[in-house]
Amino acid sequence: MNHVLERPPTLLTAAACAVAAGVIAAACSRSPAQAPEPEYRGVRVALVPTFTDLPPPSATITPLPSVTATAYYTTPTPDRFEAAGLPVRLEIPAIGVNATIEQVGTLPNGAIDVPKIPDNVAWYVESALPGQAGKSSVISGHLDSPYGPAVFYKLRMLVPGDELAVTFENRERHVFVVEGKERYFYEDVPLDKVSSSTPRRMLNLITCDGAWDRGQANYQQRLVVYTRLKESG
Repeated sequence: MNHVLERPPTLLTAAACAVAAGVIAAACSRSPAQAPEPEYRGVRVALVPTFTDLPPPSATITPLPSVTATAYYTTPTPDRFEAAGLPVRLEIPAIGVNATIEQVGTLPNGAIDVPKIPDNVAWYVESALPGQAGKSSVISGHLDSPYGPAVFYKLRMLVPGDELAVTFENRERHVFVVEGKERYFYEDVPLDKVSSSTPRRMLNLITCDGAWDRGQANYQQRLVVYTRLKESG
């Protein structure tokens, strides 16, 4: 029998474990620098990049689109008198006038029209609004009517320094000061002066005056009272 040549299985196993334990201990006691990774044939392969290379850099910078300077839109400042609407009331305390203002144009003969109601006055629409600069404003009124004195019956009594006031639709109220008065024959009324272009803020009042011409059914003269906006100096 060959039993003498056989090693006990238990002894071989114990010896093998002892050797293996020594190898593991020796391997664990070394630092990575002392134990380089072993070369395994067929395992290490060349690295293949998994990204696409960037294009080569360009020295040319594409400029941004040019910007054209644009002026900001500004809303024009509204004229305070236009913004106030139409003139609706005229007050002249010195002669007791507190009248509604109508709007009138020019008669076929070129004269300024008059109010339809004797106790009203009328703003001439082709003149400036009362208080506006650039052109004189004109308000007309009757001297009398078939029934007696009308709104401007006492207009001739005004003197320089007397004040009057115009109220607009938005309830703004502007005060004017009498500067002077002039009489003209009906045919000689200087409309270019009464409603002239001027940097001053003028309001001119006009009414009939003088003797009654029965043949013409008209008064022979016209009275014009020149006033200026008080705040304009």
